[in-house]
Amino acid sequence: MGMKQMQHNSLEPGEKIRAEAWLYEQLKRDILLGVLRPRERLLENELHERFQVGRHVVRAALEALERAGLVERRLNRGALVRDYTEDEIEELYDMRKLLHEAAVERMKFPAKEELIAELERINSVYRENLEQRNLAEVVDANDRFHRTLYASCGNRSLEQTIEEFWLKTAAIHCYAIANPELAQRSLAEHEEMIAAVKAGDRVWLNKVCNDHMYPALEAYRRANGRW
Repeated sequence: MGMKQMQHNSLEPGEKIRAEAWLYEQLKRDILLGVLRPRERLLENELHERFQVGRHVVRAALEALERAGLVERRLNRGALVRDYTEDEIEELYDMRKLLHEAAVERMKFPAKEELIAELERINSVYRENLEQRNLAEVVDANDRFHRTLYASCGNRSLEQTIEEFWLKTAAIHCYAIANPELAQRSLAEHEEMIAAVKAGDRVWLNKVCNDHMYPALEAYRRANGRW
């Protein structure tokens, strides 16, 4: 189904759902890559023209992004890429730290060889795409790496909550991908996480996982005049 076909209101229910999911992923990726910045307005008419989809599809995608915590709606301003106050940032990162520690505490060591092999495979994809500056693929590999690591905690509710807070802070941690130096640092920290998993060292893994969050946050604060 071509994108121009999506703009018609005659879409079948299944096509409409696919169109909404497609636009959601396009906008999510733009936020993760920093193409859409915090506080940037998302205007229905502009999105309708840019992506050649119906306005009902645009509205549904924006609603899904709002539920994911990537977009917020403000009275008389419409939809904006989500931004946070300093207090909200502190609370979000405090929660992420607690959730990561809870996940690491529940991981079974020694880790299965399949888990280690999968983390190494994903990180190789991250490295290859980083070298080629395929940033969209780097984002995908980064998401898969963290999702795979924390899924090994064996608690699906905890895993889903970690994913929820990962998405809420997406507009912040994308700064580690867009900055080549930070992206290389992120790659090295992934390797250190794998080494900690291999060693079955929870203290080491906890430290690396928590330290891993903050370079992107510092870059976000600098870019947005917070520091």
